[in-house]
Amino acid sequence: MRYVKIFFLGIVLFGCTKSEHVKNILVFGHAGMGLSMLNSIYHDNSKEAVSLALNLPTSNGVEVDVRLSVDGTLWLYHDEWLEAETNGKGCVSELIDFQLSELNYQTFKQEKLVKLMDVLPLLNDGQTLFVDLKQVNSCRNENVDFEPLMNAFEDQLAGYHGQVKIICSYKYWLNDLAQHYDTFYSADNVEEGKEIILNYPLIKGLVVRNEAINKQEISWIKNQHKEVYLFDIRSLKGIRKAYAKKPTGIFADELRKALEERGYAL
Repeated sequence: MRYVKIFFLGIVLFGCTKSEHVKNILVFGHAGMGLSMLNSIYHDNSKEAVSLALNLPTSNGVEVDVRLSVDGTLWLYHDEWLEAETNGKGCVSELIDFQLSELNYQTFKQEKLVKLMDVLPLLNDGQTLFVDLKQVNSCRNENVDFEPLMNAFEDQLAGYHGQVKIICSYKYWLNDLAQHYDTFYSADNVEEGKEIILNYPLIKGLVVRNEAINKQEISWIKNQHKEVYLFDIRSLKGIRKAYAKKPTGIFADELRKALEERGYAL
């Protein structure tokens, strides 16, 4: 009987330790309820997916992908080419708003493409929207113009400035963005990310693929008083591996599982 008590005490202590370990990690839906997830109810970056993710209990927010139209409007869309996921052709940055408003995803529910300004009101108090800026116009193989992009953020955030954070993979825009918004660099590898942190002190931190970084590297980043968020987390095993590294937060493709595994409301 004594050994049984010790056994169950160990389970309780292990469970408490695990919960304490993960309870302060922020959890966001990746592109809503997951990026390119076959079992997802809604297509990534759709208004429906973002709404569902924001309304799950204890969700800290979502990450979305944003592109600029010819009219200077920010639209949610991940892929470079519209024909990859929609009934349209070409690039978001080559079409006007009316043309984009007529497009829908090639899914059973045929969700419409949506503007950034139309998902901002879905945010609840205390939630954050990470905007992953897709700056390349693939139809021309060049970056979009920076000035209309900044004008779009200024005009279309419409009072949600404090709830929006920018992710940018183009280092030459980091300083300008970081003067106005909480800005994070999307790093291809950790060594590149460390260099960015040292050379661009205004940024808030890094966004890194889960498998590309370890616990010690995350600790180094946090010791520089920067935040680190992990993405490409597509299973319960991946969620647990990400939590074990103690990042600031994760962008989960299995949002429900990530919230259940964390087990705490923040």
